[in-house]
Amino acid sequence: MKIIVTGCTGVVGSEVVRSAIKHQFITHIYAVTRKPLDPKIADHNKVTQIIHDDFEQWPDHLLRLFEHEGVRGCIWCIGGWANKFASLEEAQRINISLAHTAAETFATTLCPSPAEIFQTKNKRGIAFRFIYMSCAGAEQNPFASLWWSADSRKMKGAAEKGLFELADSRNPGSLECYALRLGKVLPGGSTVYNLTTMGVSQSISDAHVAKCALNTVLDGRTKEEGGRILENADCLGDDWANINSLSID
Repeated sequence: MKIIVTGCTGVVGSEVVRSAIKHQFITHIYAVTRKPLDPKIADHNKVTQIIHDDFEQWPDHLLRLFEHEGVRGCIWCIGGWANKFASLEEAQRINISLAHTAAETFATTLCPSPAEIFQTKNKRGIAFRFIYMSCAGAEQNPFASLWWSADSRKMKGAAEKGLFELADSRNPGSLECYALRLGKVLPGGSTVYNLTTMGVSQSISDAHVAKCALNTVLDGRTKEEGGRILENADCLGDDWANINSLSID
C-alpha cells in the first residue's frame, strides 16, 4: 500500500514514517511536511518528501500525483492538546479544520469509484482509509460536562464526529475513518522507562502508536473488532490490552 503521512517531524509522525519504511506491506510513503525531514529518512527509496506549507489547500498537482500512484491511505499526525496553541480558535483550526479539509479532499479524489468497489472481491481492502490521532477521553458531545481537559477532549471529539459523518456520507466501501484515542505518547520506543510507564498510567510509546496506525490503515476494522474508535488499550495491542488495569503492590 502507498500512504500519505502528515506531521512527519513530530514525535508520532516521525515514528510512523520510520516504521512504515520497515513495513513489508507499505510500498511507499508520501511524507507531507512543512519542515525538511532527517536526510536519512528523506533519502530513503520508499519515501517521497513533499514540502507543503498550507494544509488548508491541496494543489491539483499533488492530488494528481496521489491518484496516479494509487495512494490508498492517510495517517494524519498533525495536532495536539489545546494548551499548546496560542488560542482555542487556532487549536480548533489545526485539530479539526485541517483534518476535515484533507479527508474531504482525499475522499473526492482518491476514494475508489462504485465500479471499482463492485469489481473487487476483497471490498475491505480497497477503501481509502484516514487515520486520525485523537486523545484519550475524546468527547463528541459538545454539551457534555467534563472535569478535565474539556477543550481538548471536545475538540478531538468534534474532529472524530466530522470524519465519521464524512465516511458515512460516502458510498459503502469507499472511505473509512478511524480515530486513535491516545494517552500520553512516550518517545523512544520500548525502553524500560516507557514499558514501566505504560504499566502504571494511560500512556503509549510512539512505536506502539505507529504499529497500530499502520495495521489500521492496511486492514481497517470491522464492528466486531471494535469499530472505528481505538482506545489507548486497543492501540497498545492484544498483549497490552489490560495493562493499565494491573495493580502494583
